[in-house]
Parts: sequence; C-alpha cells; structure tokens
Amino acid sequence: MLHIHCGDTSARLLKQSGVSGEVMVWADPVCEGPLPGAVSDDERRAIRAKYISDSTRGALAAQTVTDRFRKEDEALEAVAGHDEAILWFDACLFDQAILVRQLDWFSRRGLGKTKLSLICAGEFPGMDRFCGLGDLMPKELASLLDTRHEVTAAETELARQAYAALCSPDPTAIEKVCEGDTSALPYLHDALMRYLQQYPSVRNGLNRLQNNALKAVATGHFQLVDIFVQVDHREDRPFAGDTTLWQVLDGMARGRHPLLFVNGPGPLPLWNPPRNLAAWEILVTETGVEVLEGKKDWIDLHGINRWMGGVHLARGLPLWRWDERERRLVKS
Repeated sequence: MLHIHCGDTSARLLKQSGVSGEVMVWADPVCEGPLPGAVSDDERRAIRAKYISDSTRGALAAQTVTDRFRKEDEALEAVAGHDEAILWFDACLFDQAILVRQLDWFSRRGLGKTKLSLICAGEFPGMDRFCGLGDLMPKELASLLDTRHEVTAAETELARQAYAALCSPDPTAIEKVCEGDTSALPYLHDALMRYLQQYPSVRNGLNRLQNNALKAVATGHFQLVDIFVQVDHREDRPFAGDTTLWQVLDGMARGRHPLLFVNGPGPLPLWNPPRNLAAWEILVTETGVEVLEGKKDWIDLHGINRWMGGVHLARGLPLWRWDERERRLVKS
C-alpha cells in the first residue's frame, strides 16, 4: 500500500500506528494563492513556490519549496508501483481542495493495476467537533483504514469539475459546481462555499477570515492565542492555521490606513512562532472599527492584489466580491 496524506502530522501518526505500507505527503495548499491552468509541472511548481515564499516574506526560500514540491510529485508518479494507493482526507477546505486536485491528477494518469482508494472523514465517534485527521491518536487513525472504498467514476468526474472551477478565471464556475449535484463528495459543497467567502465582502472589502480576526480583536481579545481561539470558534470546521492567521493580522496592520496595531518585540512571527506568543498584543485602530462597522471599505483604503485560484483580484481588473446576504459573488 501507498498512503497519501496532505499533512505531515497525520502522516506521522499513521506511521506510528503500525499500519503497513509506505506513507507520503503532498501538501501544497491549493486553496490559497494562484492556481495556474495549462502550464508545465516546472512552471506550476515555480509559481506556487514563489507564492508560498512571498507569503512568509522569504522565511521559506522559493527554491526550498520548489524542491519539496518536486519530491512530492515524484512520489505520486511512482504510485503505479503499488498494489493500492489510499488517499487520506478530512472535510476541511484545505483537504477538500487538495483532494479534487489529486483526483483530477490521477484521472489523467495510467494507474495500471493499482487500485486507487479514498478515506474521507468528516466526523469521528466520541468527538463533538472533529478537527481533522491530525487530531486523532495513531490507533484511532488506523481504525479508519477499513472505511476506505475504491474511487468511483462519479467522484472523479465531480473532482475534475471542481478543480477546473478553482483554476478558472471566472469564479462563478465554482458557484455552478455548488449548484449541481455534489453528493459524490459529500463535504465538497460546504468547502467550496467557504472558499467563496474568502473573496472580499461587499460590505467592507474584508474576507470572512479577516472580518473574524478583526472582530475578535475589537471585542477585547488582544493576545494571539485568544484571537486564534475566537476565530476558530467562528468556523464550522477548522479553517486557518496559526501562521495563516498571523499573516492576516500582519496584513491588516500595514499600509497607510492600518486596521490593527501590533505591540510587541518585533514583527509578528509569521513562521516558526516562538513559544512565548504572549509577547505580542494586537489592538484595533479607529479605522479598523469603521471598517468593521461597514463605514469604510478596506479595498478603497488599501487596494488589492491577490490571487484566488485562477482569479486575479487587482485594480484595473474585474473585482469580485462576496455578498453575505445573498450568499453569492457579485462583480463590481
């Protein structure tokens, strides 16, 4: 067997469980940043690696990320040498986005006699809120092995549609997938809808994660750990890791009209955070309060230059926003 994970933690836990077979990780966060369409593998890796390096302000060198991506791709290419390849995923957006990418990728490769199987967990017995495969004990994770099934044609076709929509320069393609029958992959609809909420709001120009983070600070949560807990509790499923949230806070504390003020020993720890996160305190500015209340617009104040899959949000280009009341995208 070859066990394919999209997280280092769950992969390590499976190795500890004693389940037989090789374990590999393919963890490019395809739900974040640009998703190039018809480009070579080398071009895709370079584009994705630059995005990740830039998002950490160079803490992760682009070449280091490219090398990891190449190694992961080479491991996928060797799948045909196994009797069975098992995809391990849970219901969060991070996992679901990688899942549709992997099923799309496998659909274009000859697997020979290799059986492609899927494990996709959205809950676990005894857990009120299932936070993902990485939160299970090794034996609990191993118990999911018997839930696997061979990937179906319906799952593959839906995944191909969803991944093409994520890569499309027209984001309404994602809405069309959500409006159709997504029962083949039961957690995909909610994951894609959560992805759409990362578009800037029509109300104030902030996406859902930014709004949740700003609201946490504005309601009296100044420490990083407290902010993380508050933001996480506003999500139906785990959504943002700690460094992702620190990047969001850092972004709102920059520019000529910052929404937040960072008080601490230096810039926010965007990578490899220190153990003493209490050294930083985050405060909301007057402008932050006005944006949170919808009196000012973050994009009007700050501009925008961001990729959402195949969509480039920037001045001079069509600006797509999320309408919370109508639960749909609008173009302005």
